[in-house]
Amino acid sequence: MTNTSPLPSVPYGSLIFAPMEGITDEAFRKTILKLYPEWDYLATDFLRVPSAGRYPLKHITRHFGAELSEFDWVKNKTMFQILTSHRAFTIQMVTDLVSLGYPWLDINLGCPSNTVTKNGGGSSLLLDLNTLRSLIKNIREHFTGRLTAKIRTGFHNTLEFEDSIRLLNDEGVEMITVHGRTRDMMYKVPAEWSYIEKAVKISKVPIVGNGDVWGLNDIDRMLKETGCHAVMIARGALKAPWIAQDYKSGNFQESARERFDKIQTFFSEYKMQLEKENISDRGLLKQSKSVSRYMLDGIENSELIRRKLLLSQTASDFYSIIENL
Repeated sequence: MTNTSPLPSVPYGSLIFAPMEGITDEAFRKTILKLYPEWDYLATDFLRVPSAGRYPLKHITRHFGAELSEFDWVKNKTMFQILTSHRAFTIQMVTDLVSLGYPWLDINLGCPSNTVTKNGGGSSLLLDLNTLRSLIKNIREHFTGRLTAKIRTGFHNTLEFEDSIRLLNDEGVEMITVHGRTRDMMYKVPAEWSYIEKAVKISKVPIVGNGDVWGLNDIDRMLKETGCHAVMIARGALKAPWIAQDYKSGNFQESARERFDKIQTFFSEYKMQLEKENISDRGLLKQSKSVSRYMLDGIENSELIRRKLLLSQTASDFYSIIENL
């Protein structure tokens, strides 16, 4: 099916907040959209496609965010990521996404989780390119919007990396994010940006670079060294959700006090967005801890502060430490 997406091409140099399971939910994305509109695009955490039956439409809308779904401008800058396999009811999910008016679908071909890969999803799809081709072809035939994919360089090795990039090109994927690690590498070794550069050279569609973008200088370095079209940031964006704001304002220097102020501003807004959902104290504490993991990196006494946050027994304890940074 020919793409009829009303969305314009993703501009060169765009910054994309990566999809992260359990992190980039509605409350988190509301916080990002309000505080840091400098992010060009962002993503939902992945929604698993069921292997039997289908989700009610309300479940899909709730995953994206019922309130956010009311705004076309939010839909247009948000990739709705799904996690699927050859056994899942993928086409039903795609059809439902089209009916709900979500214009951008991203396929997760990178998740390294054992739970995901043992069920044939995420990066395990890279083990069988014939099955992957059939899956992508079927999705493209039923989805008229922007279709993209996030991929690792392979599962056990990179022997079929170039073939996987060509496959996605052939089957109508319009932009490919390359995370510079195999599945077996997990996050234990440095990302190999050379594979992002390889993808750029053989792909007819834009390549987005991803992996080990921890600071402002890494953004320019990735664009320059790999020739990629845009940059997706994951753990580096958890370390500094304001990184797009600082990059575009040219603020490449910050004091510890400025960093603390940014952390406090973020958590003040995030707490408010979570509380709007009538979240329990336990849920508030769990979510707050999960997004704080990298935020103190590089700060003096960061390990001591992080330990106090992670040992907090109540949300009140957690936010008291934040307020007194």
